[in-house]
Amino acid sequence: MDDLLKRAMPVIHSAFQSYYRLTEKEALEAEGELSLWFHRYARRSGIAQAPVRSLTLSLFLAACQYGRSLQIWKYEGREADENLARALSREPGDLASELAERLERSS
Repeated sequence: MDDLLKRAMPVIHSAFQSYYRLTEKEALEAEGELSLWFHRYARRSGIAQAPVRSLTLSLFLAACQYGRSLQIWKYEGREADENLARALSREPGDLASELAERLERSS
């Protein structure tokens, strides 16, 4: 689990900053919360035997949901730039799948 988290964090950090436009501080805080969540999630009965691909998708989905929710909350009633608006209009699962593929290609 720690190996997956270690390999995935650079991809997650990049997504937080490039897609969701989180500040460095917001991205680091989100990564800390995500890491705590993932460790609890991975300790659940039966989860440890799940395929790595499934765990990877769960991790990226949680990250994308977090980034999207935070920015929707922050930009409520205000205009987001075109790139951020495009990211916010996407389903988190779609972006999570892309991030998982990116991680697989880099491994």
